[in-house]
Amino acid sequence: MKIEKDIADLDSFIKGIEPEVVGFLDERAHQAVALQQAKSDYQNHTWNLRSAVGYVVTYNGKEKKRFIGDQNHPDPRAAEATNKLLNEENKAGTGIIFGDGMFYASFVSSKGYDVIDTAELYLAKALNDKK
Repeated sequence: MKIEKDIADLDSFIKGIEPEVVGFLDERAHQAVALQQAKSDYQNHTWNLRSAVGYVVTYNGKEKKRFIGDQNHPDPRAAEATNKLLNEENKAGTGIIFGDGMFYASFVSSKGYDVIDTAELYLAKALNDKK
């Protein structure tokens, strides 16, 4: 006995999920940027490091959203550096790529300062929280 099913609606259902997933990830990542900018514990001299925090939301290997913390910062190097960093990352799968493109971000972080740690912890909790 052969059973035939019409799965034409399955494609539209799957396509309908994408905006929901991307929107959810974008909202959580945006909250992580705001939280990181508020909680950073290093002394700010130029505001470049704090302004360079950004992310990319990917869905099925394609970039869907991009946000850099402060596009209005007077020194464009902060946003340029983060855009360059995010451009070079592997965007396979579905998720959030979060980073700070300033060349000294890892140095400041290695000294024990919170450059992107708060955002990473927040995202891990927010994305894995089962309600």
